[in-house]
Formats: sequence, C-alpha cells, structure tokens
Amino acid sequence: MHIFKISSLETGELLWELLHDPREEIPFVTLYGTPHVWGWDMVRGALLKDGAPLLGESITIETSQ
Repeated sequence: MHIFKISSLETGELLWELLHDPREEIPFVTLYGTPHVWGWDMVRGALLKDGAPLLGESITIETSQ
C-alpha cells in the first residue's frame, strides 16, 4: 500500500491524501480532502481525478504499512 500526497505547485498546500492498494476493487481511496473518483492512466502514466489528468499539482508517494 502507498499514500499519495497531492499538493498545489503554487502554494505547497496539501489538497488530497490518497490510500493506494492495487489489490483492491477501488485502488485509490481519499483519506484527506474532497472525495473524487481516482484512477491511473497506464498509457500516459498519470493520476486521473474524475477522468482527467492532474495539472498544477505535485505528487509525493510514501510507503504505508
């Protein structure tokens, strides 16, 4: 499992924190921030929010126990 921390590039403010477990039926779950439908675009290698690639955010990925 991993924690995806998504922050604004402009302000550095934490916008969302997601739990990612590829073994689950729903692999991304919002832990912090407004819930959205999250996915991964395998072709572009991009995190998707409600079907659109994220723009203007940075992603930090941490390993979770």
